[in-house]
Amino acid sequence: MSTVNIEMDVFTAASVRQILFEEQKIYTHDPKCTPPRITSVRDVIQNIDDGIESVLESEKENLETESE
Repeated sequence: MSTVNIEMDVFTAASVRQILFEEQKIYTHDPKCTPPRITSVRDVIQNIDDGIESVLESEKENLETESE
């Protein structure tokens, strides 16, 4: 399957993540009953979370380095 990569700033990523989260939360986490598109949306949410965490860790390290 082909993929689409999107770059965005942290604020936009957090906004997109929140919208996706709100839309998927009405569905169960039971894999037998969850539509495949919701499973995909949850994977995207996790990818966004990982990206935001990575950026925040990097910023934290930069701030610690600057304060030394």
